[in-house]
Amino acid sequence: MHNSHSPRLKPPRAAMDLSTTIIIISLVSICTSAITAVTGMGGGILLLAILPSLLPAKAVIPIHGAAQLSSNLSRFVLDIKETCVKPVLLFTAGSLFGAYFGTFFLAKVNLEIIPLLMSLFIIGIIWLPINKLLNLIPGKYFSLGVVQTALSLYVGATGPLSTSVLISDKYSSSQVIVSNAAINTVLNIMKLIVFFSLGFAFADYYLHISALIVCTTLGSYLGSKVRKRFNEQLVRTLLKTVITLFCIKNIAVYFYN
Repeated sequence: MHNSHSPRLKPPRAAMDLSTTIIIISLVSICTSAITAVTGMGGGILLLAILPSLLPAKAVIPIHGAAQLSSNLSRFVLDIKETCVKPVLLFTAGSLFGAYFGTFFLAKVNLEIIPLLMSLFIIGIIWLPINKLLNLIPGKYFSLGVVQTALSLYVGATGPLSTSVLISDKYSSSQVIVSNAAINTVLNIMKLIVFFSLGFAFADYYLHISALIVCTTLGSYLGSKVRKRFNEQLVRTLLKTVITLFCIKNIAVYFYN
């Protein structure tokens, strides 16, 4: 049973009706997934930056995590032979600690602050020299598992951290993509376990989650078909600008609502 102080999260009483919300989420997830297929980055972060406009603050990260679990798991399983086993195992060990410590603090935090923390973190990820900072971390993959998993409970968009470390270690592009998918599969499993243990009602959002899973898959397919028609550098620059604007909007809403 959940007492009055339980963080159990109910479905939103949104300004727009459910069908409109699902349609918008579907269109946004197709577009953002296609962006990732074209540029290799950024679509998931853009989706995370937009979701606070469509969902209650408390639901953004667990729902996004459920969709990302499906996306990363399929990418990992389809090309599992490219996985770099040692980094993934070290990350998994660290992730167990990260989930434990992250849960301890998450239970004490006002979850309404998550869009603010998430937006500040995303701005840092896309504008700061993350590669140089990550190379200073001792025991990289274990430490990354602790830090990235704990952070993901609050800010969601931590995938670029593991991507940057794998790239800096000179793995091939296929190894980076598949190993990062494995790492983020582990991370999202931990994340969903944490939010389930805190009482998040995933079943109440099954339509949102289903739409995200189906439409991100469709977006990946469409993006792969049009990839060569776009200037990748131009798309990435526009993407960073759009993500930043959505993050600024989330920050403004937090302080002025």
